[in-house]
Amino acid sequence: MNLHLLRIFHAVGEHTSFSRAAEHLGVSQPAVSKALRELEDQLDVVLIERGARVVSLTEAGQVLFEYAVGIFAMEREALEALQAYSDLERGRLRIGASMTVAAYWLPGYVADFAQAHPGVSLSLTSANTQTIAESLLACEVDIALVEGPVEDERIESRPWREEALLIVAPPDGALAKAGEVTIEALSQATWVVREPGSGTREVVNRWLDKLGIRPARLIEAGSTEAVIQTVAAGGGVSMVPRVSSADQIALGKVATLTLPDVQLSRQLYRLRLPRRPLSPAALAFEAMIATD
Repeated sequence: MNLHLLRIFHAVGEHTSFSRAAEHLGVSQPAVSKALRELEDQLDVVLIERGARVVSLTEAGQVLFEYAVGIFAMEREALEALQAYSDLERGRLRIGASMTVAAYWLPGYVADFAQAHPGVSLSLTSANTQTIAESLLACEVDIALVEGPVEDERIESRPWREEALLIVAPPDGALAKAGEVTIEALSQATWVVREPGSGTREVVNRWLDKLGIRPARLIEAGSTEAVIQTVAAGGGVSMVPRVSSADQIALGKVATLTLPDVQLSRQLYRLRLPRRPLSPAALAFEAMIATD
């Protein structure tokens, strides 16, 4: 059944007038008459009583009109439901972030978004960069923010913000007491690093290669917090984000080391699937984190 023709028939039945139906629909009266004849031909049934001063429906026309009322009521309901998603009155937003981003950069944004859009269901998943990239490819998250570069042609990586890095060491160790350190001294140290697949591990590896540091020994830890606590316990030195080590530095649990003329930093990224459209909630969240 042609819904355009049904809509015209519904308007005629609702307004009991060809001319008022035409005015309501913004078409000519002859166009309304033609559409009704075409619908009757398609259905092989008479819908309108011809010849009466006031438009009246046949028995078959009344049956069809009742169905049309239900169909277009459901259409309005569907449009209102979709509009609620567009207006962020309802919906779902799944955010995936690598661990440091989830722990230190996102909580404020998530809280602000939840307050601004209470009808949107929110979830935040934290994992290493590789796992978040895999979740994005599987469409298990809508927003993906990570700490390291992702080499996958299916994923588009966009710079989000730059983050300062620090080299930290036990406060009572020889390196901390020396103040400025050398490449040779750092190469002789034990380094505490994140696990393979971590964006932080990838960034640290790149900085070590760039600086020519060849660690004598590596200790792997499964989170940035575990890395810092291991350093604080005397396990070695590490390169960590300033934001995640600030509390331990302030408490004197770890000390910072300085390499002359070296400013350590890393890029944080937003990941996208180029052919996957974003929901209104995801677009609103991306706009929020982009303006800061």
